[in-house]
Amino acid sequence: MVSSVFKRVNLLVILTLWRLILFTPLLVGAYILSYNLSSPISYIYHYINNPNLSFNVVFLYPWANFDGMHYLNIAQHGYTNQARFFPLFPLILKVASGSLGASIILVTVIFFLAIYFFKKLIALDFPNNIAIQSLIYLLLFPTSFFFVSIYSESFFLLLSILAFYFARKRRWFLSIICAMLLMTTRFVGIAILPALLYEFATNEKIKLKKLALFLIAPLGLIAYSLFNYYKWHNFLYFIQAQGELGNNRTVTEIVLFPQTIFRYIKILFTASINYEWMIALLELVSFIFAAFLLYFTWKKKIRVSYLIFAVINFAIIVSTGTFSGLPRYVLTMFPIFIALALIKNKLFKFVHIIISPILLFIVLMLFSRGYFVA
Repeated sequence: MVSSVFKRVNLLVILTLWRLILFTPLLVGAYILSYNLSSPISYIYHYINNPNLSFNVVFLYPWANFDGMHYLNIAQHGYTNQARFFPLFPLILKVASGSLGASIILVTVIFFLAIYFFKKLIALDFPNNIAIQSLIYLLLFPTSFFFVSIYSESFFLLLSILAFYFARKRRWFLSIICAMLLMTTRFVGIAILPALLYEFATNEKIKLKKLALFLIAPLGLIAYSLFNYYKWHNFLYFIQAQGELGNNRTVTEIVLFPQTIFRYIKILFTASINYEWMIALLELVSFIFAAFLLYFTWKKKIRVSYLIFAVINFAIIVSTGTFSGLPRYVLTMFPIFIALALIKNKLFKFVHIIISPILLFIVLMLFSRGYFVA
């Protein structure tokens, strides 16, 4: 159903229309919601401190809310205490001079490239209609706007897709380079290494020369660890810094996800229904949604290496005692969007294709006014 609508439409046209439509919630939010003033340094409106509803304030500033402000700060001024933000994405922004407008254009181009190679990757195993549906489900996901915000999602997705695409083409050096860059973009990038090793072991004759290439992959993470020691006298300060956010994230121990589910259920049944209650519901639903689709990915026998990457990624995130950020982190677990396209239940697909854009509109509007941070 979804693929037939876009059957004859150029992929670039779809992406451009989607990108332009995302400005609508920003305009609506500017006129119906006041800025969230409870945390005055958490979004870029206060950082730039422009009180006027100008074009920049309505249509540009919101894309750098929350983490985006930190990425731009690192790109422009280097690190102070933001170790939790891995260095490669800010370095890419620095290439764009670290300015807001150029950075927005850059992340949009990166995302368009990610979508292009995602389609090529899917086409290695599935017909075109499955590829198109997978892309549409990704674009309509309620937090997909992070791909074109000043966040590392688009870059992380591109590198993970390229790592697998080059691996499938047996171009292992390029695949390992992408893996190295991925680990320098976000900590969960380490999930790519076991996934690629599985891909290599099951599809190549084991040769020490080729296997030695995998020693390159951790070099980016090692380099950042050395920088952490130089800057903060702790090789793993980037992990410790995650626990200093005050969002209930535990970094000193592994918290089994059933404990976290119990805590969320307790919140939903005992707390009064307010904005925080709704965010907790969204985070719990995101966990259930991702867990179901990862199971469905396995049932549909989508490539095992993709599943290894997504499951390890997911496991790291949900083992910290909170599902905070999960609605955004789900975005880069790309096999689940292939799984969505393979679901044959028409009612499920219809409900999903109606609800997702509505949630996307609401969540982006809240994000743009300094309320929602994933």
